[in-house]
Amino acid sequence: MNAILICPGSRPAVALLAESCPLAVAPVLGKCLLEYWIEHLVALGIRDILIAASDRAACVEDHVGDGARWGLPIAVMAEDAELSETQASEKYFPHPAPPPQVVVLMDHLPGGSGTNLLESYSAWFAGLQNWIPLAQELDRIGQCEVQPGVWVGLRARIDPSAQLLAPCWVGDYVRIDGDTVIGPATILEDGVFVAAGAHVARSVIGPATFVGARLRVESSIAHRHTLIDWATSSCLRVPDAFWLSSLDEPQPAARPDAAPGPMRIESEGRRLRVSQVAELSDANAARFRDELFPAVSPQFSAIEVDLSDTRYLDSCGLAALAGLHRRAGALGIGLRLLNPDSSVRQLLEMTQMRQLFEIGHGEAVEQRAAPRRFAPARDLVPAS
Repeated sequence: MNAILICPGSRPAVALLAESCPLAVAPVLGKCLLEYWIEHLVALGIRDILIAASDRAACVEDHVGDGARWGLPIAVMAEDAELSETQASEKYFPHPAPPPQVVVLMDHLPGGSGTNLLESYSAWFAGLQNWIPLAQELDRIGQCEVQPGVWVGLRARIDPSAQLLAPCWVGDYVRIDGDTVIGPATILEDGVFVAAGAHVARSVIGPATFVGARLRVESSIAHRHTLIDWATSSCLRVPDAFWLSSLDEPQPAARPDAAPGPMRIESEGRRLRVSQVAELSDANAARFRDELFPAVSPQFSAIEVDLSDTRYLDSCGLAALAGLHRRAGALGIGLRLLNPDSSVRQLLEMTQMRQLFEIGHGEAVEQRAAPRRFAPARDLVPAS
């Protein structure tokens, strides 16, 4: 019995998932799409598998080898473009040869609902959540259900004070420090390290990814230094490795090549306004404080920092904003951040500094969130 597996090619809707590897070998609860399909075909009695790969075929071949680990021959064929099921069947089993018993485009998991995982990041997240109980039903050695709806690898190290909320999947070689909250609806792939005080909910953390102390990661797919909001499809390249980073690869430079230009500081009646802030980082945070802080005086009732041009913000930039918040608060002056883009908003949420600021969009203002259990990291706020 023969089968053809077709690896997904380019999928713009989930392009970020394919940055480090082809979608066919993207991590799924300790394995990948390709492994689940091979295991499924072996259980059906298939004895020969051909894989058609249009995206990094060499990477796919390195992952599966010759099939010896599954006890059957596997051949990987490089293609210029993704084939349809009909095209693959006609190309590799032309008439009058008997057609293959199974031809599958691997855009879904076997034995499930057949939902296309690659339609969107939200579809990918939902598909992985639905797969948790099915994955556990397979022959998985070393993964056990430690409480209803919570599966943990035997090689995971979890501090007794950590909370695991169902449904939750914790892979092998995961380390979870104290006072953390993991879940609900959370997957930690193999080799993840979650530092003390972090809160991860409704999210997937990719293999060998570090989640920093006191961070709050919600509704996200995180891998290395990339954070994707699966509900909005927005992306944040986290600039500082102590927040989010890879444990097995160097942190790539996230900062734009261009140096930050001058900011504009002007008074409009009793309002002090800052604009043209291309970035707020270690490169210009000191200048931000030196130029702006002396201008802050009781004659103003409000300070507005327009972030509509800001495309890069790091821990030094956040510290500068926190220092401005403290200085303005001491003088009874209101502080608003105007028009931050999605990545800046994600960083404020992740570092739990969103609760310090009012966020403005034109005339509309979002009030500061009520204080949460987890306070902002104190080392981000320098002394004035």
